Order: sequence, then structure tokens, then C-alpha cells
Amino acid sequence: MQDKISLKNRFVNEVLQFLPNRIKQSLIKTDTNILTELEEIRLRSGKPAMLHYHGTDGFLHENGWVLDKPSNMFISTEELADTVYKFCENSWYAYQEDISKGFITIRGGHRIGIVGTPVFKNGAVFNMRDISSVNIRFAREVIGCGERMVNYLTNGNRDIHNTLIVSPPGLGKTTLLRDIIRCLSNGFGSFSGVKTGVVDERGEIAACYKGFPQNDLGSRTDVINGIHKKNGMEILLRSMSPRVIALDEMGNPEDVSAVMQVINAGIRIIGTVHGYDLMAVKMRRGFYELFEDKAFERFIIISIDSKLQYCVKVLDGDENVLDVEYQSGRKHSYCGKFNNGGIRILPPAYRAGGMHTGNTAVSDGARK
Repeated sequence: MQDKISLKNRFVNEVLQFLPNRIKQSLIKTDTNILTELEEIRLRSGKPAMLHYHGTDGFLHENGWVLDKPSNMFISTEELADTVYKFCENSWYAYQEDISKGFITIRGGHRIGIVGTPVFKNGAVFNMRDISSVNIRFAREVIGCGERMVNYLTNGNRDIHNTLIVSPPGLGKTTLLRDIIRCLSNGFGSFSGVKTGVVDERGEIAACYKGFPQNDLGSRTDVINGIHKKNGMEILLRSMSPRVIALDEMGNPEDVSAVMQVINAGIRIIGTVHGYDLMAVKMRRGFYELFEDKAFERFIIISIDSKLQYCVKVLDGDENVLDVEYQSGRKHSYCGKFNNGGIRILPPAYRAGGMHTGNTAVSDGARK
């Protein structure tokens, strides 16, 4: 219960104050179980406000309910512009460079995605006008989630194996990477801890706010923020002499080529990539060469099975299984009690209709 109170207080102190007053008053009435599970708040010009939480979504009602169908909480263009201005601490100019990239990071590590009409200067996006959508993504650390897996990544007490984390979107690969970085940086057991450099291109790993990481990445970690991975790795190598470099969402061939150069320089790599299995990753341009050269000595595969059971599997460089962890607590569990005694119903994928409200009930538990 204390964790829920703490999460709700974070939401109120770090996000709620910046939202349009109508949205603010509605969210104050929204069930605590929903607020503490919020992943995103979507505000679109001329459209109703939406909440994304625990793997599902719904439309915010003025009474605080979360509905299955569009509600009466339509957002005006003026409200969107005013909201972004408040998130920018009443100084659009101070955040203009970040806005031109499509997002800003606020205190607490929460990320505010912004789209509208780009303004170009010398062929590059210089600013954003006529804001049409704002996406508020909530930052959450899961301290300790990587402590079991990190034991398979170390090589002695001062070295690690080059590691690739493979996961479909939305299953927590960045959250796992973040905690592994913390463990490697601080040290644990007989592992002494190593200097770790983080290339945080999109600000999702450290979530730096005015240069200060909002997430705990350990005491031996240096972060370079908002820069392409290739350039970031080069700067870290020249300036910080890291033993390990960590990066999120490797994708284009340039990233892969730079990773190979870092590995050839004797620096260890731990990175992530979107994918459902290793075979799919191998077939991508650039990755084939990494696999052929056996650049990675450990793989962590995150998946979710047909029973919505969350699975983390650790493989060695020859793809032999070293460990498998099933976490039923991480699966999307859509049915449960609200704090007013009502029952949370299942999302649209499992039901025909209804409202996500405190007084909604499931008649027989058979997804009806």
C-alpha cells in the first residue's frame, strides 16, 4: 500500500500540476489502482484524453472513470500549447532544442512526447508549432530486476561478457538494462564494479534532467545524453575511458558498425535490440556480421507466452540456455479489485464492451 501511495504522490508532484485543469480535476477522482499503473497519458487536439495503463487503454471521463468509448473530455489546441509551455517551465526557448527532437524530459525522468508542424531551418527541424499531440510517458525504475541475470554476465571480478538483450517492444528491456548497469557500476558480491559509459540517445536510460540522471545507474557511471550512438561511443572512449559501454535499441547499420569497433578496442558492450527471437535479429542488416564474428558472449531474451507469462532467458554465445526465469507477477493481469470495492474488467481484446470504472463488475469471470 505504501508503494501505491508513493507512486501516486510522485504522479501528483511531478506531472499533475502541469496538466489542463479539467484533466487535473478528473484524474484526482480516478482510481488509485489506475493512477499507480499509468504508462502514458495521451492528449490530442480535438480528441478525448486517453490513459494507457497495465497493457490496456481507455478514455478519461470528467468523473474520473476510464471508459471503453470516447468520452466528453476533448482537448483544445490552446490547452495543448499551454500544457507544453508549463512542462517547459514557462520558457519555450530553453527547451527548443529538445522540442525540435520531439520530446522533453522533466523532473522525475518522465518523458513528454510532442508532435505538430515542424519548423525547418537549414534543412533541419528547428522548432515545433501548432502542437497537435502530447504523450506523457511515466518513468519507473525497478530496482533489483536485473540482479539475478547479471550474475551470468560477469567474467571474473573485474570483467563482463559482451551482452545483447533481445525483446519485443514494451516488455521491459530498457528497465532491465538500466538495473544491470546499476549492478555493474556499483559492484555486487565478489564483482568489484567497473567504469561504465552510457550512450543515452533518447534519454530513456538515465532520463537526465538538467544534467542530473533521474534514474540510479550506479556510482561509476558516466552518461552522454541526446547524441547518436556512434558519436556518443567515440566521445566516451576519448574522454571517460570506460570499461563497459551500454546503449539502448541498436538498430541501424551505423550503430552495429560502431559497436564492432568498440569491441575490437577491447571495451565491453551491453546493448538492447527489438526482436522476438535471435533468428530475426540475425537476419537484419549489419547484425549478421556481429553474429558471425561471435561478438556477443551472452544473450538475454525477453518474451511473453500465450498465457501472458513473462519469461527472461539467458543464453551463452553458442545459444546454450544458462538460466530461465518466469515471472507471473510481470504478466498483464487485467482483472482485479479497485480500491472502492469494484472489479476491474478485462480490456477490449478479451471482452465485448464496458467501462473501466469503480462500479463496473464482471458477471461470471468468463471474459463476458
